[in-house]
Amino acid sequence: MTDPRPYSERPQFPERPKTEQLGQSSGEWQTLSALPPPSPLAERPAPQAATAPSTAPVETLPKLAPWGKRIGAFALDFGVGLGVSYVAQGLASLFGANTAAVDMTGYIAFFATWLVNRGYFQSRPEGQSLGKWLLNLKTLDPETEASPHLIRSMAREGVLSLFVLTEALLVPLAADALFAVFDKEKRQTIHDRAGRTLVVESERGYHLDEKAKQFLQELLQGDAAEDVKSAARNLLSQAQRNETVRDLSKQVRRLGKDIDQNTRSLRQQTGKQVKSWVDSVKEKLDN
Repeated sequence: MTDPRPYSERPQFPERPKTEQLGQSSGEWQTLSALPPPSPLAERPAPQAATAPSTAPVETLPKLAPWGKRIGAFALDFGVGLGVSYVAQGLASLFGANTAAVDMTGYIAFFATWLVNRGYFQSRPEGQSLGKWLLNLKTLDPETEASPHLIRSMAREGVLSLFVLTEALLVPLAADALFAVFDKEKRQTIHDRAGRTLVVESERGYHLDEKAKQFLQELLQGDAAEDVKSAARNLLSQAQRNETVRDLSKQVRRLGKDIDQNTRSLRQQTGKQVKSWVDSVKEKLDN
């Protein structure tokens, strides 16, 4: 059958692109040769290492006060309160007060001095009583890292003053110190916990302990030690030349000899009595 269209020739369709056959050696399909070659993949940027967050330096509290300085500061403050108390009692007795009034005046003077010296002055920016200033210590509020508020300071020293004013002085003070002994981290006593405070070292102060140590070293190592030794030798030689001292030394030696004789005689008598008692017991057992 012939083509009915009056075309002298049939239209020629474009030839399809030839594909490359399956590679026998590699075993993979190849792309069409007519397609453009694939573009190389863009290199991805390497991931940056995560940087550690910068941490601000941690502020640490000052060094906790050692036990020797704390006891020394307490003793100095106690001595100040006791001195004011004795002066107040003397003035009260001069004005003709009776015994009960004199004692009450002493207690009130001590309590008032204690609260002013350790309660009020420790709430000041320096945070130091007289004893703490002499030994370079201060009371600190760990929350604000400054001196405690007046109310906290008064509460702290009010508890401690009640311990001091009790008749059994050593018992409550020992119990108060035991709390600090078992608190290795903060060394807080009962009155420290009442005021929520810490006792730390301070640069401000008189450095009494260092000056006293230096003075003793100079006294023992310098010319003052020789002066003291020579003065002691001179005093001893003068005492030996004094008749009263010689008589006293003779009496002391005689007293020592008498004591030795009495001791020996007492031992002999005791031995004889024990021996006689043992002999009597043996005789009764034999019978």
